Amino acid sequence: MIKHIYLLFFLFLPMLLSAQQFAQSSLYNYNVYGFNTAVAGIEENLSISADLRRQWLGLEGAPSTQFINAHLPIFFTSGGFGVEVKNTTIGVTRNLRASLSYNQILNVGENTRISIGLSGGLDQHSFDGQDLRTPDGSYEPGNITHADLILSESNESAIAPIISASMYLKHKQLSVGLSADNLLATTFEFDTERSDIVFNQIRHYYGYVNYELDLGNDLILRPSLLLKAESAELQVDLNIAAELQEMFLFGVGYRGYNAQSNDSVVFQGGIKMNNNLQFIYAYDFGLSDLVSTHTGSHEILIRYEIKTNLGRGLPPPIIYNPRFL
Repeated sequence: MIKHIYLLFFLFLPMLLSAQQFAQSSLYNYNVYGFNTAVAGIEENLSISADLRRQWLGLEGAPSTQFINAHLPIFFTSGGFGVEVKNTTIGVTRNLRASLSYNQILNVGENTRISIGLSGGLDQHSFDGQDLRTPDGSYEPGNITHADLILSESNESAIAPIISASMYLKHKQLSVGLSADNLLATTFEFDTERSDIVFNQIRHYYGYVNYELDLGNDLILRPSLLLKAESAELQVDLNIAAELQEMFLFGVGYRGYNAQSNDSVVFQGGIKMNNNLQFIYAYDFGLSDLVSTHTGSHEILIRYEIKTNLGRGLPPPIIYNPRFL
């Protein structure tokens, strides 16, 4: 019974609050595109990332997220292009998002680049009514009845458009980003056989700062800050990452900003297999009231990067001198 109460809680809490919980990522500083698409093409690399996150391991219905994205520069337009697919499950709910992005990159001075971008796509929100339980329901094999005027016994889904905007500035070792998600603030309307269930999207806002500090002796430090805000909530991620000998990656982070918002301490470790391929792992040690119900959160990210010349144009023709033939 406790298990089913958890499922009901995770299903209806977002509907009651008319909000969506922030998608957590403890490796945000290795995947800036996930919340700010204007970063595409800034480093003139083709970048492909895949991530798997299991949050609050051991807690029934806890969030689980998987995504893959890719972005690259488009030199002939002085811009960048990207694509992302993300899947999130919480309890009996599932959110599947697919989006495309384009950003324009402006060179301002010798060491400064500013990028402004838009992204758009579709968001599908669904829930499986067969996994729900009610006190008066009947749940014989092959015959599920909730005995409820609202709840559906089938799998319900709805689709809504999404649009996001972002800006990214890079000046030498300093990077600053601002972005806004769900600008349309549209709704998911589940037209079930019994009633209409409406889930409201809300706008999310992100602020990001990162600085790269070369300490010599093959050691680089990268402190970073990520602010996430919406109408009723503010969340802060702090992180300091280190790169040793251009191969080993270490980091520690904290999510929260006061006694009421304490969420977790984050530990990171990774390795660069070569100049292109990275594997990074993060473990979250919980600090909130939920800490007694789970054993922490785990996240793994794989990233592949390579320099690309797409859109630079063809090289000049080679003219052979007969003297050397």
